Amino acid sequence: MDFPKVFPLPDAWLLHRVSYGETDAMGVLYYAEYLHIFERARGLFIRQRGMGYAKVEARGILLPVREAWCRYRSPSRYDDEIHVRCGIVEWNRASLRFVYEIKNPDRDRLLAQGGTEHACVNRQGRPVGVPDWLKELFGRQA
Repeated sequence: MDFPKVFPLPDAWLLHRVSYGETDAMGVLYYAEYLHIFERARGLFIRQRGMGYAKVEARGILLPVREAWCRYRSPSRYDDEIHVRCGIVEWNRASLRFVYEIKNPDRDRLLAQGGTEHACVNRQGRPVGVPDWLKELFGRQA
């Protein structure tokens, strides 16, 4: 998956401190934990737009992950403070793609980057077009 040259706006920044339980035997942030951290940043992005994901689901729209990736550039360790940036880079008829950057506290060194692609489905799990209200909520003009 290609990463955008310019990070998309609007964005959200999540401050996260690596816990002991998120590390491997070497004290390094375990690779699978990055996806959990991306999810937290995505949840913050949605809440900062004015509606939690639970309310999005209550309106009948679910956004299951259909693809996820992460490129690890520099390890994060136990008790490190990291800053996670999240934004939407791509809109399709019935899907959207979030991208993420993880940086050090000064936000001048890239530690990891990744992305998640989400289908837009109804409660029965059938694909539906991304509704205009969701595009507007997430900062894209319908």
